[in-house]
Amino acid sequence: MVQFWESFLRLQNFIYGNNASSNSSCPSSPAKWCEDDFDGYKFCIDNPTIFPTCILALVIGIFASKRIGQLPEKFATRWLYQLTFFLYGIMMTSAGILHCFLDDKQKLSTIVENTNANSFEFIQLFVTIIDVGLTTSIAVSFLFCGLCDIQFLNPLAMVTRWLLLGSYCIVFLLWTLGLVNQWNWTFNVLYLGVIFVSCSIYLLTQLSIKKNRRALAALFVGGIYGGIGLLATTSFGSEHVCQSEGPFWSQYVGPEFIWFLFSDISIAFVFIYVIRANQEKKTIINNYPIDIEKNPKEF
Repeated sequence: MVQFWESFLRLQNFIYGNNASSNSSCPSSPAKWCEDDFDGYKFCIDNPTIFPTCILALVIGIFASKRIGQLPEKFATRWLYQLTFFLYGIMMTSAGILHCFLDDKQKLSTIVENTNANSFEFIQLFVTIIDVGLTTSIAVSFLFCGLCDIQFLNPLAMVTRWLLLGSYCIVFLLWTLGLVNQWNWTFNVLYLGVIFVSCSIYLLTQLSIKKNRRALAALFVGGIYGGIGLLATTSFGSEHVCQSEGPFWSQYVGPEFIWFLFSDISIAFVFIYVIRANQEKKTIINNYPIDIEKNPKEF
């Protein structure tokens, strides 16, 4: 179990960039706010500045899903976009729970009525699988959105829905097996590989749709924010951020905070792109003071 736990922490740190070393300018441990509970236990919140970004992500996901549902019925892929943005809100909520609330082993063990560490490990593993599984599933959803937009897949066909559901199941199964069996390729394939390929194909599909090109600026801005946020979690980017901010501020608005915040900004711009590209054009009717029937020459 100890060997599994060490491997699990290494994978979690690799995913989220929590890899501060002795030679790094980044803090070795995140900021933590604690207070005593009424039952005598100390309840702590790690990374307190990250939690508001997760709440913001949930608001964006719910609002975007509801707003996309109001697009014209001829936009057949709208249900898939609704699902994608809603999953983003759920994914970021699970990430907030994982990063902010799952470091209090004593409290969690009390909740599940088990004083050993196995209960904590199971809970953290379960939430991590939800987090990374949804992250990959969202990328797969955008892939399906793009393929449906160019009519490679029929968004209204049951076979498309079953293919999407089957893809979700495969993703979660592979993540679970990868974490439990400590497969070395899990992160590179399921996180970097699937996300890069899916998002790249989605971008290509949108570039091929002529009527959407007037809204592409929002999509590119979203991609830039997402790329900068991801760069901040790399060893080079995180070191630069921590050196610029100093040891105190990097605890609160360091690389991980930038990744979470810029992810929200990125998905917000993608939402703006979807709305602009698929909303109905308003027909403008101008009223002229001249009566065409009575004075045709003056018109």
